[in-house]
Amino acid sequence: MRYIFIWLLIIFTFGCKTKEEEPSLSPKEAKEVVMNFELMETVKGISNFCLKADKALSYQDKTVVYVVTLLFYKDGVPYATLTSDSGVLFTPTNDMEAMGSVKVKGVEGALLETKTLKWINELNKITTEDRVLITTKDNKKIEGRYFESDPGLVHIKLKETYGYGD
Repeated sequence: MRYIFIWLLIIFTFGCKTKEEEPSLSPKEAKEVVMNFELMETVKGISNFCLKADKALSYQDKTVVYVVTLLFYKDGVPYATLTSDSGVLFTPTNDMEAMGSVKVKGVEGALLETKTLKWINELNKITTEDRVLITTKDNKKIEGRYFESDPGLVHIKLKETYGYGD
């Protein structure tokens, strides 16, 4: 029995590869911690988006935000709002990944709900491979996966869909 234990110990010690882990994003490693965080992006003086969060932890090339509200603008006028429990803003591009109870209220009254959502700033697109629920302004429900749209929920692409109404 003792020899089996020694052999198992040797196998586990030398037989297992160590996996390189990503650097952890602990609050202690953050360059800055900001409460009541707000970031506004403008293009030629016209508002593009406004990101608000209760708390933000700033790292080298990303900012982790908590209790998120992201207001999208079109031609300087608000036209959609995203809320989520948390998110990661990738500072070189201002792309964002929202996580936890993600909701987007579109310009025409539609509501999108999902677990995670990516926003590609340069393309002004929101996407997810997760299951989504879209509720239209007249209370029709559409579910599906592999979602892509503008933030206003006007030009929606969705696969694996089914819908129902009241």
